[in-house]
Amino acid sequence: MRTGSAVVSKAGGDKGRTYVIVGFDEKGYALVCDGRRHPLSAPKKKNVKHLSDTGLTLSGFRTDAMLVTAIRRLGPSEK
Repeated sequence: MRTGSAVVSKAGGDKGRTYVIVGFDEKGYALVCDGRRHPLSAPKKKNVKHLSDTGLTLSGFRTDAMLVTAIRRLGPSEK
């Protein structure tokens, strides 16, 4: 997993939700966004062992709306 990777949450209240990794913090946690509940300005901190990599990389999104559209094109998530 690296910045730009599309991932799916495996654990927690957001299980099944699709995110994009926008960075990592100093402890190795992934900073993930979905453009709605967790916009680019306020990413969610998530343990990488609770994420499943889809194998896809998204790039070119500069706004939350562009991120939402990119995630929507990946297909439906459980939530």
